[in-house]
Amino acid sequence: MATREHHAAAPQSHAASPRGPRAFDVHVHLFPGMLARFIWKWFEENAWPIRHKPAPEETFELLARYGIERMVGLCYTHQPGVAGMLNDFMAELVAAHPERLVGFGTVLPGEEGFEEELRRALGDLNLSGIKIHCHMQKIAPDDDRMRPVFDTLAETGKVLQIHCGPVSESNAHKHEIDDLCAVPRFIRAMRRTPDIKVIVPHIGYDEVQLYLDMLDEFPNLYLDTAMAFGGYRVARGEELPDARPLAMKSYEKNRKPRLPEPWKPALEQLVPQILERPDRFLFGTDFPNLPYDPDLEMRELERYLPEEVLRKVLWDNAAALFGPAGR
Repeated sequence: MATREHHAAAPQSHAASPRGPRAFDVHVHLFPGMLARFIWKWFEENAWPIRHKPAPEETFELLARYGIERMVGLCYTHQPGVAGMLNDFMAELVAAHPERLVGFGTVLPGEEGFEEELRRALGDLNLSGIKIHCHMQKIAPDDDRMRPVFDTLAETGKVLQIHCGPVSESNAHKHEIDDLCAVPRFIRAMRRTPDIKVIVPHIGYDEVQLYLDMLDEFPNLYLDTAMAFGGYRVARGEELPDARPLAMKSYEKNRKPRLPEPWKPALEQLVPQILERPDRFLFGTDFPNLPYDPDLEMRELERYLPEEVLRKVLWDNAAALFGPAGR
């Protein structure tokens, strides 16, 4: 995911950290080689340099070196006629790595035959969920074309990962993205299908506080931490501050500090909100589309969260949502 500030220099590499708590990464992009190279080229021309460029099969060993033992593999399409190929690709990876990989499929809502492909991905291929990217696929959560996606996932008990925070890759389509990702449109879709299990990545950037506030209304809504726990700052070439004195401050219920600057939600403000609802946050990296090593934010989470909350965010919450490995 890119920011409006481009070409930040990648921080210096470091060796994989000593193994700490094991991690279940719910936000890993897996694409066939040619598509992956196209995505990395776009990032390097428009956003930031990519630190690691593994082939899909190399991703598992690389992430294991950083303590990431299981992962959710994500792909998406914004072109007609591609979803079936991507879903087959993901299913083959799951078959080869059942103990490590939870595979998500994708569809292009509205294209001819997409409902059949949706059922095939979740049924015949037994993928664990569907990835939708509102920006790239140019579709809003409450669009009528999305109803089969919401309804089918609710019926099957599988999971929707929907990138619907309005943070955009550039200003070129800002007004369009702001409309597609208007928070009331997501709320409307959720209220139509309240039983659906949903992961919103990046804690909903850049409407972070509004997504945090939704957790009370929607008990099956989860937020992943990808790039939100310091990663955006590093991608912009900033140093991460030590905000622990403020992060550990106690706040009265319903008087938690607001997030004053949407592009830079401060760690001292996110931490008390995670502590208030520790079961609703999932560790994610956005690997490999990163200018830094995949454990950067894991180290920040270790720095700020007490052990029992850290264990939930890094592993237990995702394990409870997706069940035993190899299921």
